[in-house]
Amino acid sequence: MKNKAKIISIISVVLILIIGIAGYFMYQKSEEEKSIKENLNNITKIETSFSKAETHEEKLNILKSCITEMTDYNKSKEHFEQVTDKYKSTISSMQEVFAKKYDSIIEENTLSNLDSLEDVSTITNNKNNLSSLLSTIDAEKDYVFSSNDDFESYQQKITELTESYTNRITALEEAKKKAEEEAKRKAEEEAKRKAEEEARKKAEEEKAKTHYENEYFSVDVPKEWIDCWSVQEEKRGTDGTIYHFSYDPPGENNGGGGRIFVVDATYGLPQNGLVISEPCDIVGYTSHKFAVFKGIEAGAGFFFDGGATITLK
Repeated sequence: MKNKAKIISIISVVLILIIGIAGYFMYQKSEEEKSIKENLNNITKIETSFSKAETHEEKLNILKSCITEMTDYNKSKEHFEQVTDKYKSTISSMQEVFAKKYDSIIEENTLSNLDSLEDVSTITNNKNNLSSLLSTIDAEKDYVFSSNDDFESYQQKITELTESYTNRITALEEAKKKAEEEAKRKAEEEAKRKAEEEARKKAEEEKAKTHYENEYFSVDVPKEWIDCWSVQEEKRGTDGTIYHFSYDPPGENNGGGGRIFVVDATYGLPQNGLVISEPCDIVGYTSHKFAVFKGIEAGAGFFFDGGATITLK
């Protein structure tokens, strides 16, 4: 009987130990499940906060905080794979939001018709937008990308676009500069042509007003005499012609005059006085044998040094 009682006592102790151990493990399991649930609920709240965040900066701060929490959680003594996986999944979803935003900005600022685009301001604006995006990505790469290769892929794509935009802007600016230089050259040539044309017209007008010409001689007067001088022709039949020149400046008392006589000298100079009836000085002979004489001048004269000049033909 004693042995039987002893055995029963031992069995009771064993059962108590088994029940205690089972209870402990059940308690531990319950605590683990409670901890997992609490962490999963916390991550769900983070996801909700992220989806409700309105600005890029707010979303980025939530992502940073979530990454920090996961790192700290994984370093803790008690961490569970289920929670870690949830962190990873949540962070990956957040990162995808940023990547989609990057892709959207790149797409919005990609010019498919670049080679035919002439608007420098549009190209410059898109280039600046992409450069700004690259700076943003560079600052956020440690949180948004899981590897440096992902960042370098974006970096290369954006750099190639901005370089193509820079080349197009340079080409357009050079073309514009050449066009402006060509327009300037043409404008200068046109201005020069007009100036020359005006000078020619002015010279012709001055010459018309300072020049007299016939088949025997030409006379030129100073331009200061414009509209103040005149000439009259007096035919003397077949014997010759008398040309009466006069200079009468307004408001002055230094006018004068002179006469030029032209006679046929083929057979010598005529002596009948029908053309020349006063003392004269011979100027010379024309190429077709006519003699030209200058008569006595009146007043201040007409053909004098600084006055009118005569040229025989």
